[in-house]
Amino acid sequence: MARAFGGFPLRCCIALAALVLGALALNLFVVPSTGSYPSYAGFAAALAAVAAYAVLFALARRSPAVLDRPLASWVGLGSFAAGSCLVGLGYAAESTPASLAGWLLASLGTAWAVVLAGSALARLEPSKGLAPVLAAFAAVYVASSVLVPLLESVRPTRLALLALYVVAYLVALACVWKPGRAAFSFFAQQRAADDERGDDRPRVSRPRASVLIAVMFALGLVCGYTAFVVYGSRESAGVSYVAVAAAMLGVIAASRFAKSRTDVVFHFGLLLVLAGLLVVPFVAQTASGERVALVHVSNTLLAAGSECFAMLVWIVLASCGARRPSQALSLLLGGRLSVAGGMLGGLVVGACASSLSVVNPLVPDVVAVGFAFALVAYALVGLRRFSFEDAVAGAGDDTPATAAAAAIEAEAAPEAPEGREGPTAAIERNCDALACKGGLTGRETEILKMLARGRSAPFIAQELVISPNTVKTHVKHIYAKLDAHSQQEIINLVDGGRAAE
Repeated sequence: MARAFGGFPLRCCIALAALVLGALALNLFVVPSTGSYPSYAGFAAALAAVAAYAVLFALARRSPAVLDRPLASWVGLGSFAAGSCLVGLGYAAESTPASLAGWLLASLGTAWAVVLAGSALARLEPSKGLAPVLAAFAAVYVASSVLVPLLESVRPTRLALLALYVVAYLVALACVWKPGRAAFSFFAQQRAADDERGDDRPRVSRPRASVLIAVMFALGLVCGYTAFVVYGSRESAGVSYVAVAAAMLGVIAASRFAKSRTDVVFHFGLLLVLAGLLVVPFVAQTASGERVALVHVSNTLLAAGSECFAMLVWIVLASCGARRPSQALSLLLGGRLSVAGGMLGGLVVGACASSLSVVNPLVPDVVAVGFAFALVAYALVGLRRFSFEDAVAGAGDDTPATAAAAAIEAEAAPEAPEGREGPTAAIERNCDALACKGGLTGRETEILKMLARGRSAPFIAQELVISPNTVKTHVKHIYAKLDAHSQQEIINLVDGGRAAE
């Protein structure tokens, strides 16, 4: 269970910090467009990441047993090692095929390390899973304020950044090798248990996959566009990593006093990105000296907002995997594939805007303002009823109407012949009927079924990976809606429904 993995938060934090540092080194290495040969590298790396996640996602859906084998981690390590060597040789010899093959192999290894880290995070309790993500991002940007200028002073800078990328990967893989493998074994057990029960009906509280995928894609799109703007077209102005670290610490402080902690991360990142985008049009109106300072401010705001979105992706995907361990790998890889696709799309948007500046220098400014408007419209309209906190808690569809519809659907389904339906199925059907009559939400229905089977509140909290106080609140609502005063009365209500059958 989740408590067995309580010793891993520090290792997860170190692994995440290494992966974030590696991603920063990768942006500095591949996105800058100076020079004729490396100008395509950002798109090659982004496309390779999409292909790598697509391969792993296909394996997770069709042959999950392949990913559960120890050989998979060795293949990931070997792919990264071979890919890094090919990338280095490709840049030295200016060989496009070697570099492309290298990015594909290196991205496959990196994607595997990300999946291991996400799986390890998914086995932590929510109260312990959020802290490593926030701490890792803050620590990276504190360190980057010293490390990045030092690396940029080294010649050749690109090889130093590639070396940092390799070292960061090795540190991350070493930290999550065992926790990730242990998480895979747990996920496999949960898949086998679900298959044995034959319970393939989606849970009422399961967030709509299409909405979550669209949100992940949108976050990736913003991250890709800001990466091109910050590290590609205006690299000379740089980024204040101290300011980015301060923004990360601000997110941590704000989330400590908020009920919806993941939503705070999103809103904080949204404000930072919007501020950075709205500064862009003023850059062309300033003198050269002031222009550099203004671009520096814009880049810092965009980088900080983008990193908030990156934190949010880690938190949401790991937490959703914790709520549905039998589907954790598919959720993690499907979300990562969406983010990678969005990042590729964001790079393309940034490159197109930069190319059209030759025709009209105002095009990048217009695109930045349009991007800001689209982001606000999506947040206010597309995400008007969406809550990251609900998605994390597995309550994306947690409404009485949805619960009632599911209960009606369950009652309308043809009944199995007598003798083939066990007591568990009867309890679940009667609980669905009670939930329909009492107007219970999806999460409350889930807890009702566990109460009806005699489960205690601590057991429910551990099984659903939620806090005991949250369980108490749900139980209180269940009692009020069903006019019950104890767990025994709940059991009597369910048994009464079975006797009436």
